[in-house]
Amino acid sequence: MTNEELLAKVNEIVSPHGLRAEIFKDIYSVGVGGDERTYTLVANLIGPFSNWELLGDLSREISNTLPINRVTYQIT
Repeated sequence: MTNEELLAKVNEIVSPHGLRAEIFKDIYSVGVGGDERTYTLVANLIGPFSNWELLGDLSREISNTLPINRVTYQIT
């Protein structure tokens, strides 16, 4: 999956909640997939704060369905 395809899929998940995403292209996060370490890109969510529960749910959905180990939220 290309970075552009990955970004589009993350945005499909978060855009209904008034958020948008960006992918940090040169920053990788270490995670565990099965019994092995994985090194995948980081997704950053941007937009108005709604609540921590929603951000947690979105983070879980993104990291469980896409090759992303870490989801961050940008406070601006």
